[in-house]
Amino acid sequence: MQYSIQTLAILGLTAFTSLTSAQAVAFGQQLQNNDQTNHWVAWTEGEHACPGMQVLSKLTDTPCGHGFSLGEVRYQFSGCPDEAGTPPTVLLDSGGLQIGGCKPASDKINCHDGLHDIVKWGVCEIVN
Repeated sequence: MQYSIQTLAILGLTAFTSLTSAQAVAFGQQLQNNDQTNHWVAWTEGEHACPGMQVLSKLTDTPCGHGFSLGEVRYQFSGCPDEAGTPPTVLLDSGGLQIGGCKPASDKINCHDGLHDIVKWGVCEIVN
């Protein structure tokens, strides 16, 4: 089977894009980290949250305003209500531009035999 140069270029670009950015970012609550405090965490939706998660802040603080990296790309949550401990509604890129909206989604994710499970709170879909 032969592929045209255009087809190979598209396949290569698609593979590169999938390696460098997420299509969706999940967020939730990590239970009892080593300081015995629950934390906000984020990870690439569709990939296992542990060990791929990024710790953002204590659950009693806001997850918004904390930059985090997933792969080579930096993100930041925004749109948190005034109360600390409430989930974000918006996903920003490293330049502060809105690239997605967040919606509730729930799941319980078992990490390392229950030592620090994750409770998924939502997903931010990235709009291209």
